[in-house]
Amino acid sequence: MRLVTKISGVGAYAPERIITNDHVLNLLERKSSPYLDPEELPAFMQKAKEKIEKAGNKTRHWCHEDEYCTDIALEASKIALEDAGVQANEIDLIIFTGMSKAFVEPATSHVLRNDLKAKNANVIDTQDACTSFLKSIEMVDALVKTGVYKKILIAAGERSFDWANFTCKTVDELKWKLASCTIGDAAGAIVLEATEEPEYMDDDKHMRFFNKMSEGDYSVCNIGLNHAVGDRYQLYSHSARLLNTGRKVMSELMAEIFAQDSWKDCIFDKILHHDVGTWVNTAIVEILEESDVKYRDGHEPYFSEYGNVASASLPLAMHLAKKEGRLKRGDNCLFACPAAGIQAGVMTFKY
Repeated sequence: MRLVTKISGVGAYAPERIITNDHVLNLLERKSSPYLDPEELPAFMQKAKEKIEKAGNKTRHWCHEDEYCTDIALEASKIALEDAGVQANEIDLIIFTGMSKAFVEPATSHVLRNDLKAKNANVIDTQDACTSFLKSIEMVDALVKTGVYKKILIAAGERSFDWANFTCKTVDELKWKLASCTIGDAAGAIVLEATEEPEYMDDDKHMRFFNKMSEGDYSVCNIGLNHAVGDRYQLYSHSARLLNTGRKVMSELMAEIFAQDSWKDCIFDKILHHDVGTWVNTAIVEILEESDVKYRDGHEPYFSEYGNVASASLPLAMHLAKKEGRLKRGDNCLFACPAAGIQAGVMTFKY
């Protein structure tokens, strides 16, 4: 029996605590002022303020101290299951993905399985920066085609502010700490199901996955753990290098994909992308134009309110688009995700 995968439910959740730019700037000043020359501090803070505003940040959501990645992932998962019309005990695999984890061992998805009472589900965790959701869907699609799993829940609960590093010991360090100022916490969940429905079975653009990586650039953006590169549980990201290299890799990947004749007549109903600020939003539009990608509805930015929500970006973008009536069943979609690595991922699918 030939099977394909469809997205049957989407959910997202953001914590109630809203953090303003002023809050972040106060943290940056308080943690950096012991190290910086008092005469340099005003210019340093003005530069930080201008860069955050230029990125497009106004607010972001952060978890409360006693609100964990599994708590927000649970809320997003409940919404996704309800959207899919699926009961938790029908799920046969749970994947917890993204950067935030409850444990080094065992899989964080054990917690979600228990909290949902999804007693029939196997569990596993996956992770690769902001492409985590995209790559997890690619894995699920392959598993569904084996016939082993029929209903799968993928969830991310990104509580990332813990890793934010607001301490600049020199003025020059701001270029490595700016990403910390844009972090937002959010959770997303997607339910995927095996299907034989013709509209998915017969669509050769459905569940197609592409990736491209820049060699040797993993140190440009990292949260260290057990390696010579990076400090443990501290975000270091050279924003300018990450953005510029990410644009280059995404541009090359898009050009490779859409130079193929099979895509010439394709028109996407909806474009979604990993939203990390004004610069990336502009760059993605330019890349789509350069690659002659045709589409009816572009990405609606959410960064100004939510900040950089890491791997939760795809379910959050889909959830918001559905609520606003901009994403409808049967839409042909493209998701583009530049990410640490440095890498670019693209997924095309029928919703």
